[in-house]
Amino acid sequence: MRIRVVFCSLVLSPLLHAQGSQSFIAPPPAPAEIARMVSPSIDKPSEPFSYPSQSVDEIGAMFAPSAAELTPSGSLYTGFGELMLFNGIDRTELNNRVRTLEQGYLPVVSFTSRKDGIDYTVSFFASTLADGQTVNFVRVRASNPGATRRTAFLTASWSFTGRQTTTFPTGDNRFRRPLSSALAGDFHQPGEEFRPDSAYTIEHNADGNAALRDSRVIFLFPQHPQPAVSASYRDYYNRSGGSDDPARPLPNTPMATVEYSSPLAPGADLTLDFKVPLIPISAHDVAALAAVRAAAFDMQHTVVIQLWRQQLSSGMQIQTGESKVDDLFRASLTYCLLALNHIGDTWIQTINQFQYHRFYLRDSADFVRMYDTTGHPDLAAKVLDFYGTRQTNDGNFVSQPGQYDGWGLAVWSIVEHYRITHDRTYAERMLPRIRSAVNWLDTATARDPLHLLPATDVRDNEYIPGHLTGYNFLALDGLDSAILMARALGSTADEKHFQSSRDNLHAAFLHQLDAVTNRSGGYIPPALDGDPGGTDWGNLLSLVPEQQLSPFDPRVTATLRRTQGSYAEGLITYRQPGQGTYLHHYLTIKNTLSELIRGEDEQAIRELDAVLVHTTSTNAGWEYSIRPWGNRDFSGNLSPHGWFAAEYRNLLRNMMVREEGNTLHLLSAVSPAWVGGGKTLRVTNADTYFGRISFDLEMPSEGHATLHLVTKMQPEYGPRQILLHIPFFEKASRVVADGKPIRVVHGTAEIPLGTKQVDIDWTRQPLSPQTPASYLDAVDRYKAEYLQRFQQATGWQPDATNP
Repeated sequence: MRIRVVFCSLVLSPLLHAQGSQSFIAPPPAPAEIARMVSPSIDKPSEPFSYPSQSVDEIGAMFAPSAAELTPSGSLYTGFGELMLFNGIDRTELNNRVRTLEQGYLPVVSFTSRKDGIDYTVSFFASTLADGQTVNFVRVRASNPGATRRTAFLTASWSFTGRQTTTFPTGDNRFRRPLSSALAGDFHQPGEEFRPDSAYTIEHNADGNAALRDSRVIFLFPQHPQPAVSASYRDYYNRSGGSDDPARPLPNTPMATVEYSSPLAPGADLTLDFKVPLIPISAHDVAALAAVRAAAFDMQHTVVIQLWRQQLSSGMQIQTGESKVDDLFRASLTYCLLALNHIGDTWIQTINQFQYHRFYLRDSADFVRMYDTTGHPDLAAKVLDFYGTRQTNDGNFVSQPGQYDGWGLAVWSIVEHYRITHDRTYAERMLPRIRSAVNWLDTATARDPLHLLPATDVRDNEYIPGHLTGYNFLALDGLDSAILMARALGSTADEKHFQSSRDNLHAAFLHQLDAVTNRSGGYIPPALDGDPGGTDWGNLLSLVPEQQLSPFDPRVTATLRRTQGSYAEGLITYRQPGQGTYLHHYLTIKNTLSELIRGEDEQAIRELDAVLVHTTSTNAGWEYSIRPWGNRDFSGNLSPHGWFAAEYRNLLRNMMVREEGNTLHLLSAVSPAWVGGGKTLRVTNADTYFGRISFDLEMPSEGHATLHLVTKMQPEYGPRQILLHIPFFEKASRVVADGKPIRVVHGTAEIPLGTKQVDIDWTRQPLSPQTPASYLDAVDRYKAEYLQRFQQATGWQPDATNP
C-alpha cells in the first residue's frame, strides 16, 4: 500500500483580517505577572519524585554528535520532526511525566501509563550502528493485568513539532533547529525548516513498513499485527486522507499515521517496536536502510547496556547507601558522555544536545576536573585537546567573545590535569600555550585603567557591565596553577614571569576589592567598578576552584550569608534585569563547595538535599527559568544540563575526598542518611593529587564505625597529612588509628600516613529542625510546603469531591 499526500503553502496572518472600517482595539494594560503554580496532585505517592512539571529527557548514543528529545508530551523529537504516540480507543497522548532510567543510571528511558485497563510501557534508547548511523529505538509493550479480556490500541503519527504557546520559534519545551556554524564547537543542531509542501508516503509491503517524508525514511513501524495506515491523523468532513487533494497542515499537524488494535487475554501482552533514524534516510540508500531494518531492539539494547556498563563501572565509585545520591552520581557521568561529541578526530564537550549544544571553556574546565578526579583522565585529555581551537593568536583563551572567565579556567584545568596524572610530557607540551596565555594577560592588564582583566558588557551570567570580580578570581587561579607547573618542570624563567604577573594582578585586584567591599558592608559584588547591581555568579568564587581569600575572610562570610539569605526552595536565586527572580540549580553548588572548605558540613548537606530534590526522576539537573514556588516548568531551558552533572560529581567527590594544599580531607560532609547501624559507606578508586585512595566506613552498630583504608600514594607528591571529618550529627568519644588513640580537634582527626584502619566510637546527636534526615525527608518537606502555598493561592483542597 502506498499513500501520498502533497502539501501546498498556507500563509497565516498574526492578526485577524480587518473588515471594512473595523479597527484593532488595544487591550488594557496587563496586570503584574500572575504567579503560576502547578497542582500538587502531579506528585503521586506511588511514583518517584520528579521536580520539573514538564519532563524532558535526552535520548542519545555515547559520543554521538547529536541526539533526540523525549518531550513533555511523550513524543520523540529530532531535528526533523517528532514521533507521536497515542493509546486507547480514543487516542489519548501516551505519556507519563514520571520516567526512569534503566537501573537508575543507564540511558534507557521508560514510563508506564494505564489506559482502559491496559498498561502501556514505553522504552526509548539510541544506538550507533556499525555504519555510523544513530537510530532511536522505541518499544511499546501493552499488557493486560486484569482478569477479563481487553483490547489494546496504539497509534503512531509524525508531526514537525509540538504545540507552540510562546513567541520562541519552536514548539514548547523543545530545542531550536536547524542551527549550523562553520566553526567546530559553536552551536550546531541538525534538522530542517518546516515545509508545508512536503509529501508524506507510507510504504507498507513485503519489504517492510516505513513512513517517508519527501522520499526520506522518518520512522519504521512493525508489520505485525497488521496496522491500519492513513495519510493524516484524522479526516475532515468528506475529504479522504488518501486523496490527492492539497492539504494545509500546520507544523504540529500529525501526519503519516499507523494504528494497531489487539485483543489481550488476561496476563497477555503485545510488543510493538519502532525505529526512528536520527537523520532521515534517503529511500534510495539501500545499504543504510537495510542496516536499520536489520537492527533489532533486543540486540541493540544488549549492545548499548554492555557499552555503558563497561564505561560507567570504571573510575571512582561511590556508594552511600542512599539510592538517589548514588544513582545521580552515575547518571551524571552518563549525561556528560552523551554531551561529549566525537566528530572525526575531534572531541567536543558540549553541555547537552539541545539548547546548549556547543563548547564553553568555563563549563569544560569543570568537566575536565570531574573526568580527572573520578578516574577518566583519558576523556579529560580529549576535552583539553580542543582547547587549542579557542586560543587566539595573541594567547587569549576565549570561547565567547568578551567573556574572560575562560582564560583563568583554561589555564587552571590544563594544570589540574597534570596534577592528577603527573604526565610530564603533557606538561611540557602545554607550557608554551600557558606562556602565550600569560603574555596576553600581561598586555591586557597593562592596558586596562585598573590593571585588571578588561571590562566587558556581554550581559550574561553576572548581567552587569564593568570589571567582573569572577574573571579576576579565576585569572588568579590560572596564574597560581601556571606557577606550579613551571616550578614542577624546572622552568625558572617562566616561574618568575608567572609570579610577577600574579603579584601585579593580585595587588590591583585587592586594591579594588577592598574599595568596593568597604562600601558594600563586606559583601563581594559581581563587578568591581562600584555599581552594586548585577547577579551573583563569579563573585562566589573566592574559595573555588582555588582559595584567593582566606576561608573565613569576613568578605567571604558576608557573601555566603547574603546569597544564602536569598535562597528559595533551598537553592540560590538568580536575577536578570527586568526578568524577576529564578531558581538556579547548579550555581548553588559553588556555595556548597565553599562550605566544605569552611567546615560548614551541615549547611552543605542541606544544600545537597535541596539540589537532589530539584532533579528529575531520570536523575538529571537543569539550569534556571523556574520561579521560586512556581509552576516548576523550565520552558526552553531544558534538562539534562551537563554542567550540573559535572558539578554534582565534583561536589560528591569532594564530600568524600578533597585536597587542600598538602592535606587530604576525608568525609568533609556526610548525610545522616548514610550513617547508622548496619550501613556501609564505600569509596573506591578516588584519584587525588597525591595518588589513589579507597575506603569503606562500616557501621556494625549505631555507636561504632570502622574505616578501612587502602592508599596508593606517590611519596614525591604527598600528602603531608590526612584529616578525617566526624559528621556534624555524631559526637566522637574515641578514635583509634591502627590501635593508637588519636585526638579529635574541631570535628577532625589527623590520621597518620599509612593507616589502614580507624575505629570510632560515637553518639548520635539530635538534628536541627532545619536539617532533613534524608533525601526522601527533604522531598516530603518540599511537597508539604508547596501544598500549603498552593492552597493559600487557590483555595484547593485534596479531597474526593475536589480532586
